[in-house]
Amino acid sequence: MKQAIKLSAFLGLIGYGALLATRTLSPTRRVVNEVRKRAHLADYVEHSHEAVVHTHGHPHITHNRREGTDELVGEWEHLTALHEHEHNHAAITHSHLPHENAEHEHLGEAHIHDHSHPSTS
Repeated sequence: MKQAIKLSAFLGLIGYGALLATRTLSPTRRVVNEVRKRAHLADYVEHSHEAVVHTHGHPHITHNRREGTDELVGEWEHLTALHEHEHNHAAITHSHLPHENAEHEHLGEAHIHDHSHPSTS
């Protein structure tokens, strides 16, 4: 019984370690990176991304002007809607902090596309 408990604890630690290893950035690291970016102290790396057409869920955000008593909490509010469709990104060369997980990071980046022709705009 003791060996089973030890084995369970050991496997649990391995699982926890794997979970930590798969996280892109810790909250502390994200704050440090953000401060470095905004203070222009970051070690930016120039790199290129090829053109791509892909599909993933992404939010659309509109700014809605509040009126009447709603203005007491601020004049503008964000309205979001999440949907998924094929869309493209042109090839680009740019500089920023090195990617930790480019595919995951892309999901949080703002981008614009033509909804009439989202995969060719």
